[in-house]
Amino acid sequence: MNSFETRIVKTWKPSVFLRIVFIILLLGGSALTSVFDVEAKWLRVTGSFAFMLGMFGALSQSFIKPKYLGDIEIDETRVKINLANSTQKFLISELKEIGFKYGGYASFWKYTLHGNKNHIYFTTLSGEKYNYEIILQNKQMKEELKYFLNDLSSTESLQFKKFGNSSF
Repeated sequence: MNSFETRIVKTWKPSVFLRIVFIILLLGGSALTSVFDVEAKWLRVTGSFAFMLGMFGALSQSFIKPKYLGDIEIDETRVKINLANSTQKFLISELKEIGFKYGGYASFWKYTLHGNKNHIYFTTLSGEKYNYEIILQNKQMKEELKYFLNDLSSTESLQFKKFGNSSF
């Protein structure tokens, strides 16, 4: 493999307030419909509606597409980062380490359908640190990156660090 290329993204992270609202809706709605013996029909309907709204809010977060910021391309000689308004290039010989925090690839059971929160970072010899959230869309893409980074770290005087899920 000569290079690896993927998208740089930013995943939407819901606020604490929004999470609390969804939890209150879920718990309140389920309590009104399942736990308490409520005689008033309007309370049962309101509880069911609150529960459905809470479930919709909680489950819909995996369908929100991450915001596209640019592309990253890594080959045997350089790391090229194309963001919306700038392009940066770093030679592999100028890097001290490359790290990867693996969270998984895209699936319904993971963080989002569009890909998990995977981070690739690197440190230059001058001490500058760069950290980017990237998308791995499927298992094949994960294996390509794994093979490429292992191959790159074995041929260069470059440290490669792995974090996160142990399956990487």
